[in-house]
Amino acid sequence: MLVREPVRRKSYTIKHKRTTVRAVDELVASGLTLSSACERAGVARRLFYKWKKLLETDQQAANKKYAGHLRTLHRGRASILAPKEYELLRFIFERREQGIQVTVKMVRRFAQKIIPDELQGKSRFAIEQIVRRFLHHIGLTHRVSTHTAQRNPVETEAASTEFMEFMRRKVENMNPDHVVNMDQTPIPFTFHSNRTWTKRGSRTIHIVGSTSDTKRATLAATCTMSGKMLPPLLIFKGSQNGRIAQKELLKFPEMGFYATQKKAWMDESMMLLWIEKCLLPWKNTLPDDTTPLLILDSFRVHMMGPIVEKIQGIGIEVQHIPGGCTYLCQPIDVGINRPIKAALADMWEDWLETEVLENEEDEGVINIETPSRELIANWVVEAYWMLDEEKCKNAWRKKGFEWIID
Repeated sequence: MLVREPVRRKSYTIKHKRTTVRAVDELVASGLTLSSACERAGVARRLFYKWKKLLETDQQAANKKYAGHLRTLHRGRASILAPKEYELLRFIFERREQGIQVTVKMVRRFAQKIIPDELQGKSRFAIEQIVRRFLHHIGLTHRVSTHTAQRNPVETEAASTEFMEFMRRKVENMNPDHVVNMDQTPIPFTFHSNRTWTKRGSRTIHIVGSTSDTKRATLAATCTMSGKMLPPLLIFKGSQNGRIAQKELLKFPEMGFYATQKKAWMDESMMLLWIEKCLLPWKNTLPDDTTPLLILDSFRVHMMGPIVEKIQGIGIEVQHIPGGCTYLCQPIDVGINRPIKAALADMWEDWLETEVLENEEDEGVINIETPSRELIANWVVEAYWMLDEEKCKNAWRKKGFEWIID
């Protein structure tokens, strides 16, 4: 009985494949036939075709901003997380839009909530490895935090310039009162700094914080190209029909609108509320024969079909700013959010000084409580409406990215 020798498969590195394919292509270009070139390079024609296709696929992946490190034509076994890709991406992008860091641990915990049965019995380390591979596979990368304005200008300035050239032609004959921009920004309840003046050479720098530094709200700010502000919408964390919504919000200043959402985020229901409370009343003040223009960024909720259809249904055109271009093209980002938060920080420091003095006089112990929601609402409304109209106009005039060139 004949015993066959086991077939031994040889593995080639990707570097060897690239070098061989390049050598064969050069030999063919010099006049040799493909068969002769493959023979001289020491590779079978079948392998040459396979390797060439592999490298082309790898380059296509690299051009799509993926890793470009493919080692095989087969994509491999689908991840256990693949069926929930939409939910996972939504979980990640909602947090990134709010400026919240996303870690592997956070994604792992969320995955365990949405597919507990599939991940049951696996160790925490194993699940986090699954998460890392999945995130890498769908094109995400783990980066050190940086402000969006610090991205490489080469990546965004060309797109921003093209967008602004298009928009200038669009708005050049429009009334500045008929062009409006809205964006939301997180509002913290405290403005602690990790820096302080102290004695030179001190080894331990102690700073007292509030009892809850993680509380926050979301402010939807809206400004016309003429520099006029529409009423703000301030969103607090809470149930939409709970105690805060039913009792507390009724006591807040009348110069703004207030709502609650379970995570204090701008979601679809909050966008619809903003349209009803802020956008529609503004539209009703304009002549009936005009079609005003609303500028929004590419935040997911801004691009949802029901939201865009609702805005268009009341007679307003919608234009979305390309992703990554808001720090150059979006007036609220350019010149509105920062002065509001600077004013809030000043108010908070004044309040902090008062709280510290009162605690020292009454108890001799410093115990700083978090400002109340009503106090935050008062601060936001005051900071919002103190913005100068000329300063708001300047938000539309960022040098090189002006909405109207005089």
